[in-house]
Parts: sequence; structure tokens; C-alpha cells
Amino acid sequence: MFKLNLLNYKFTSLILIFVCFLSLFTEVSKSNNYFFLAILLFSLFLNQLEFKYKKFLNSIIALTVIYVQFILNDYTLSKEYFINLIFILLLLKYAELESKENHYFFNFTCIFFSLCTLIFGQDLISSLMAFTVVIISIIQLYSLNQTKLISINLKNLFKYLSISFLIIPIVAIIYFVFPRTEVNIKLFETKQNTLGIPDKISLGSFQNITNSDEDVFIYTPDDILKDEKFYFRVKVYDILNRNNDWVGLDYDSQLTKFSKDIKIRNNKFIKKSNSKLLIFANEKKWLPKLKEYSFKSNKLKNNLFNNTTSATFDITSKQAYEVYKDKKDYLYSKNLIKYYTSIPKNKFYNLNEWSEEIYKNSDNDLDYLNKILLEFSNNNFFYSLSPQNIGNNYEEFFFKTKTGYCEYYAGTFAILARLAGIPARIVSGYYGGTYNEMGNFYTFKQQDAHSWVEVLINNEWLRYDPTLSIPTKNILDTNNENIFNQINTTELNLNIKGNNDLNIKIYFDYFNYIWTNSFVQYDNKSRDKFIKDNLFSQKTFKNGSKIFLTLIIILTLIKFLNIIFRKKIFFNYFFNNLIKRNKILNFYMTHQEIFNNLTNKQKLQFKEIFDKYEKIKFSDEYKISNKDFLNLNKIIIKNIIF
Repeated sequence: MFKLNLLNYKFTSLILIFVCFLSLFTEVSKSNNYFFLAILLFSLFLNQLEFKYKKFLNSIIALTVIYVQFILNDYTLSKEYFINLIFILLLLKYAELESKENHYFFNFTCIFFSLCTLIFGQDLISSLMAFTVVIISIIQLYSLNQTKLISINLKNLFKYLSISFLIIPIVAIIYFVFPRTEVNIKLFETKQNTLGIPDKISLGSFQNITNSDEDVFIYTPDDILKDEKFYFRVKVYDILNRNNDWVGLDYDSQLTKFSKDIKIRNNKFIKKSNSKLLIFANEKKWLPKLKEYSFKSNKLKNNLFNNTTSATFDITSKQAYEVYKDKKDYLYSKNLIKYYTSIPKNKFYNLNEWSEEIYKNSDNDLDYLNKILLEFSNNNFFYSLSPQNIGNNYEEFFFKTKTGYCEYYAGTFAILARLAGIPARIVSGYYGGTYNEMGNFYTFKQQDAHSWVEVLINNEWLRYDPTLSIPTKNILDTNNENIFNQINTTELNLNIKGNNDLNIKIYFDYFNYIWTNSFVQYDNKSRDKFIKDNLFSQKTFKNGSKIFLTLIIILTLIKFLNIIFRKKIFFNYFFNNLIKRNKILNFYMTHQEIFNNLTNKQKLQFKEIFDKYEKIKFSDEYKISNKDFLNLNKIIIKNIIF
């Protein structure tokens, strides 16, 4: 039979390190993964060496890598940082694996690491890997006490798994009771996180942020809307500064400047909605928001001018929100309309000339705006993620290069609208998303970042997306196919139907979504409610008492039946009682020595018990009758009690 050498602890430890790494690699950056790999290679090399000051050298290395990890974590003391440090400790500890004591420490650290990732981890892969680490660690702790090769068979396999699964109740208790407090202390100001939307719109702002395929949020609509494309707004830019950057006025300044220039009325028709939004950690406060929807939360800050929403805290972990239909009617004063049309015309002489000529030949504002879109679609404009660097020169883009991506077209469209006296502003956020048929949800990635324009017509902001005007044949390169409404969807889906990997990914994304939602929904508030409702309630006490009494009765019944069917006589209780009552006796005497040291009265009283004991103990042919079985136990119990 094939035998597995579980006494090869170093090999099993390498497996543990590999599984621990799998639970982390999707949660950290590529540079951090390379850093982990470098530490592992160093530990493997150091493990092969034998010299006097190995532990001292390892300690010096440990201090160095802790500092490097601090830099990789953007100088932030967070839960992720401490979990990464535990993993680094495992990597460095491998270099010292020699004695069993080292292996004990290594495996207990693995268990501690897996429990931390189970508590704080929220995706399916990391949770499965963490649970696997627990199982392997417990098996290795068990094998550390073995002295021979252990065969792989069903009996041993069942034994290992039984021992391993004993950890499940402990994990459940830790998860349901342990507080999930966020630790996130930033000691220094560092580079800005590229995940999200830029604070200003310049020509080229989106070039770097759209290269990432990192998940940003998941939206679950209340209705099945497979073919619908959603525009999630994040930031609004309503000022064109002297450098031709589009920036946004902060909400407090808007309130101070325009609090009397806007009137907002809630629409009476509010549709109840079960739509949900799950946002991933972005280390910012912004939240993606649909135009006519609001969040069911009192802890968020709503910008009534821009119709955007932000959290009151940095989003450092996944957060789940419910959203509902909430359309508002706006009424703007002339002063505020003037603000949304302000633009230095002398900076855009050629654009202003073109605008005056086109507007003069237009029927109304809407006709003029449509002619701008026709210009983009009919006059050799191209979409490319790597256009010529022209700075913030919108005129050069419009009249010469004619190549760019979303902010090129949105910025130019907003300028042309304002030059014609039409209130306009740029909105940036996320568009499209990837639809999952199993779970009816959309996953939005960083590459879905997009910008478009809103114009104010009859006190209502209308959305214009000039990027969608670009003909399909003029698309040079892109990361987000959703932004082109003229792409042949049949061509795009040819590979989808025949790609089994993609189908598997749909299933995996669905199960991961269900798993993640379950974890995220169980926050500190849910935990407190769970403890109050299930651990300290009167109903729980009554049910617990009933269960406890039932277990006592069942165990007593099992014990009683075991005594009856096996005809078990309480000889041990009897001899122990005699030894305690007669101080000259001790536990090392045989039953004959005990009998010889009894008084004459005791010998007469207990002779039958000793005779029966001798026959039952030393005679294979003797079988005690039911009558003698009951009679002996009766005498023994009577003697013990009285």
C-alpha cells in the first residue's frame, strides 16, 4: 500500500505556506506577492545552512522586512498589514524549522493566521484556503506525535478529518462573537490610491485608471435588466479653471454660495426597491450612485447640488447598501444657471466661432447639442487610449488631432454647450458593468470608469454621452466595450458561448457574490443583534435548558443501557470504597490481598462479591446470570451509599 510520510514535516510546512499564500495573493498587490516570494526563497536557502548565529540573523531580517511591508502597505497600520506580517513570520520561521518545538510553533501560527483571514476575509477563495490551512495544520500537529509512517487508508483519513473538523465550532463561535473592528491608522501622507475617479478632469486623466481590471462594486437590481447599461455617478465637475482643468466645487462651498438659489422637491412617486450595492474597499469616501436612486442609510452624506453620495468614513472594507427609487425635482435660480454656463470665451476663440455658427443654424438647444454629436460621428473622430499628448488644448483636439477617449469628448462637449449659453457639467463614474445571469447582478471594474456630460434643459439635467457617438470603425483600442453602443453584440458574444472557462467564471462569481454578501451583511451591528437575540434572550435560555436536560437524559439512558446489555458490575467502585474505608489498604493490592486484610465481619459480608469477581475476571467460561448481576450491583450500591 502507498504510504504518505507525514513525518516529513518540512514538506508539509511548504504546503501550508503555499496554501496560506493562495489565501492572500488576490488581496495584495503584485509587488507584495513578489516580496513574499523573495522572503520564501531566502528562507529556503537559510534552512539549508547550519551556523551559530542563524536565529540572530533571522531576527535582523525580520525587522527589515517588517519595515518594507510597512512601505508596501502605504505606511498604514491596517488589519491587512498585520495579517501580512503573520504570513511573513511563517515564511521566516521556515528557515528555523529543525526541532519539533519549531514545528509546533509554526503550525499554531498557521492556525492563528487562518482564523484571522476567516474573520476578516470576505471572498470565497481566501475563506476556502484558510479553512484548508486549519485542516492541514491540525493533521500535522497530530502527526508530530507519531513515531512511524502512517498509511493512507479510509480509517486514518476519517480520523484526521474528524480531528480537523473539531475546529469548526470554534471558528463559528469566533466569527459570530468576535468583533470585526477596523484598524486603519495612516502615519504619513502618501501617494493617492489609483482606484476610483480623479479629483479633476484633464486631457489624459483616465489613461492610467482604466488599465486596471480590479473590482470596484457589484450592483444587484430589483428587476431583471440584462440589456440595460447603468451610469453610476461618483463625482461632478462644474468649474473650468485657468489651466483648463475641470474641477468640482466642494459641497460646503456650494451651500455657502448657492443655498438660496436651489429648491428641491421630492417626487411623490417613490417605488419600493430591493436593489443592492456592494462596494469594495477604495480607501476613499465616495460611493457610486444612480441618478434617480438613494441609499437606505443615515450615515451617508448627500450632495443635493451634484446628486452624489459619500460616506462619512474611508471605505477600508467591503460595505453593503440597499438603494431605492428616489426622484427629485429641481428648480434653479438665474444666478445658479449663470454659474453652470460660465466660461472664458476668449480662451476658446476657434471653438466659440464654431459654436456661434452651428447654434445660429439650429432650431433650439437640443438641436444644437445633437449637431455636436453628429460632428463627432461624421467628421473622422477616433477613440484611442493612447492619443497624442496635447496638454489641455481642447481646440487642438477638436480641430486637429481628433483622437482621444471619454474625457476628451465630454470636456469638449461641455465647453461647446456653455459657449452656446447652455448649462453643462461633467459627470464621472462607472458605465456598463459585466452581467452575471445566475445571480442577476452587475460587476463594475476599474476599467469601467467613464465620464459623460449633463446639460440643464427645463430645470432637468439630461445626460449626453458624446463618446458613444464615435463610429465602431474609428475605435482604435479600448478596455471597456460597454461604452460603445454601436458594437455588434453578436460578434462580441461569439467567444462567450463557446468558452467553458467563462461559463465556469460566471458560476464562481455567483457563489463568491453570495458568500461575500453573507459576510459583509454580518457587521458589528448584526453581531450585537445576534448575541442579544440568540445568546442572552429568555427564549434561548429556555431552549438551552431543554436541550441540556435532554442531553443529560439521553446520556444517562445510554449509560444505563450499556450497563444492562454488557452486564457491567461496579467492582471498581466497590474496591475503591473499601480502600478508602480501610486505611491499611491501598490501590496497588490485588483483590486477594484486599480480602485478606478485611475484618471477619467484612469477609462474611462481601465474600460473594469477591467470589463472583474472581470467576468473572479469570474464567472465560463463566457467565453471570441476570439475577446475580442485579443482586451484586444492589449490594455494591448499598455498601457505597450507606
